[in-house]
Amino acid sequence: METNQQAQQAMSDQVARQVVRQLKIINFWITFFGSIFLIMLIIVGFLVFKVVTFVQSTEQRISDLQEKTTQSLTVKDDLCAGSLLGSTSYCQEKE
Repeated sequence: METNQQAQQAMSDQVARQVVRQLKIINFWITFFGSIFLIMLIIVGFLVFKVVTFVQSTEQRISDLQEKTTQSLTVKDDLCAGSLLGSTSYCQEKE
């Protein structure tokens, strides 16, 4: 009877060691893929930040260019506002 219990105990110890070994392997792979996933999230977050920053700066440049263009198109108004050229035919023409 003792031999049977010892055999079962030995078998249980062997199964326990195999289960612990398999759990260690699973733990390693979960940690490995979890780390890769977190690194990828950080990279994607950084790229999204860079894209948003680029879009905002481009939009600001376009707005500035639009303002400068609008201001430069008022040359006739600026020119005719002067007292010397205000009475010329160029300034008298309707737009």
